[in-house]
Amino acid sequence: MPIYAISSVKGDYASLVGLLDKINFNPELDYLWFCGNLINTGPDSLEILRFVKNLGKQAITILGPQELRLLSIASGFLSADAADTFSEILTAPDRDALLKWLRQRALIHHDAKLNFTLTHAGIPGAWTLSQALTFAYEVESVLSGSNFASFLENRRQDQTGWHAKLRGWKRLNFITNAYTLMKYCQQNGKLDFSATGPLHKQPVGLRPWYRQTERQTSHLQIIFADEANFNDTHYPGIYPLPAHGKPAALKLSAMPTLIFADQE
Repeated sequence: MPIYAISSVKGDYASLVGLLDKINFNPELDYLWFCGNLINTGPDSLEILRFVKNLGKQAITILGPQELRLLSIASGFLSADAADTFSEILTAPDRDALLKWLRQRALIHHDAKLNFTLTHAGIPGAWTLSQALTFAYEVESVLSGSNFASFLENRRQDQTGWHAKLRGWKRLNFITNAYTLMKYCQQNGKLDFSATGPLHKQPVGLRPWYRQTERQTSHLQIIFADEANFNDTHYPGIYPLPAHGKPAALKLSAMPTLIFADQE
């Protein structure tokens, strides 16, 4: 019963199939954890959504920014760009079922037995695991409920600071931004969405989210999509999945192993 965490697929169905062949994936016995950004960029977003949805309980899927972008476009709150590859999804006969399935996905998955936690971007340093799960549920319950359109209409990516008294859309927007967009942080924990690229090229004071001092989830093993290309040295308990290029698989075990589709 192996479990594999899969990096961002980004609409590349052929590479995903090649990776699953490489790990000899058995859909009746094995489990896949997808870290979000299943879709967009590549040409096969519709095929990927159908494939992962049809895996049922054999797959765990976390929301990334591309899934939220699709939901906002489908609801009429964003306009698609020329680079977006959502058109087949938006015109598919099973469009509504696929969008509803996406709205029911989580922002975080924690396996207490394995002590592995999956998110797309990471977990703010000030949050304990209990808080992280509770705050994620606040967003998940709105997105999967009847008021999801209001959430998407009020979706903003400029909420970068957190405090316990945040309420309403500002609170939900920070939680969503942290789980889907967070990369670098300032010393006070404020999110910085403009910083990207290797750690050694960043200004003094910026650090990857997982290097925040006194991070409350330092005891966890956290898997996330390395959209920033941190190019960092190995950091205990942190497993960044490559978010650029072909997808890869992290086999969850006592000694997690990263596997690439074209690896010999």
